Formats: sequence, C-alpha cells, structure tokens
Amino acid sequence: MNATRRLEARGESMLAWQLLGDLVRSGKRTQVELSQAVAQHPAGVSRLLDELEKGGYVSRSRDPGDRRCVHVMASARGRRRYRAVLAEVMSAVGQALDPLTAAERQQLRGLLRKIVSEGDE
Repeated sequence: MNATRRLEARGESMLAWQLLGDLVRSGKRTQVELSQAVAQHPAGVSRLLDELEKGGYVSRSRDPGDRRCVHVMASARGRRRYRAVLAEVMSAVGQALDPLTAAERQQLRGLLRKIVSEGDE
C-alpha cells in the first residue's frame, strides 16, 4: 500500500502531513513560504491550515512589522501527529523504492536534490 493510502486509512491527509512535516523541519514559516515549499496554491494551504489550527496542530500569528504576513508553527500536538505516522510513510516509500538498486536510489536522490535546488533559485 502506498503512503497516501496508508495515511487515508488512518484518517490523515497527505497534504496535511506534508505541511506538518515541513513545519516540524523548518520550525516556522510564513504561509507563502509554506505554500511554495509544498507546491500548493496559497488559498488551499490557508484552508487546510484553518483546519489544522482548529485541531490544535498549528498556530498562526501575524508579523508585527508586516500585518499582511502570517507566520505558522507546528504545535507540540502537530509534531506528535507528524511523528506518529512517519515510520509508516517511510516504510511505504521504502517499498516503492524496492525495485531500485542502491546506486539507482543514490542517483534518484541526486536528481531530486537538483530539481529542488533549481526551484529555490
């Protein structure tokens, strides 16, 4: 079973899990940065953040210097939610990569890093 199906079976959304994961790794982002990081439209991310905030998984605050800017952080509950399914998602990713040799996995990582780094420029 792939990672998305595993999350859905638990009542989780892959996008919500990705948002939490990014916030767990980054610590804090603006909503715009978060939208860019997960390659999603800002309006959709904002709606999902509304749900995550209602559930106590994230907190948002306005930047005192620029009231248009909203910062987002994962709460302790959000970090626990993310970590609770991390092993299961990684297991699914491992299964998807099973057909690749170690060298092919390394090559894939390098190519993905190149895509990500070029997207940051």
